[in-house]
Amino acid sequence: MKMLKNFLDRHNSGFKIPDAHRDHVADKMLALNSARNADRLIYFFELLQYLNAINKELEPLSTRVPDKVSDTEGIRIGQVYDYIMQHYHSDIPLENVAAVSHMTPQAFCRYFKKQTGHTFVGFLNEVRINEACKKLTAADFESVSTVAYTSGFNSITNFNRVFKTVTGKSPLEYLKEYRDASGN
Repeated sequence: MKMLKNFLDRHNSGFKIPDAHRDHVADKMLALNSARNADRLIYFFELLQYLNAINKELEPLSTRVPDKVSDTEGIRIGQVYDYIMQHYHSDIPLENVAAVSHMTPQAFCRYFKKQTGHTFVGFLNEVRINEACKKLTAADFESVSTVAYTSGFNSITNFNRVFKTVTGKSPLEYLKEYRDASGN
């Protein structure tokens, strides 16, 4: 168990599975998902053991080491995340989200950056683009502009610019690549 704890501590900011191991890890995750009762725990430990075995090949998702967060701070940042997730599709004035954390807008910006490593606007844009990607790949959208507006963007130009900044592709390129990869 100590080996697994050390593994989890080393990779607390996440990691990318190398392509050579992706299918094997995916199979283990699917087995874990369909398992029940004690088998689920066994599959989970097998997955962790395999990941620990390929430890040197795992690429970190972030080089930022998160600070230890107190329970109070965890609750505060959790409330901010909840607020963002409930309101991402509409305009979120900085004053409103700062009020959720009981701070001034300036203090909130410093606090949010320290806690997450992201600016508030940068984080909000990533949440909105993530939701836009889900809507685009669900294939039941009317148009890209509808996806943009329902994801919280007020202009198509801004949506396209932010989308390309976050994903490295335009929305149509992203959708084409997704369809090509999934065979649709």
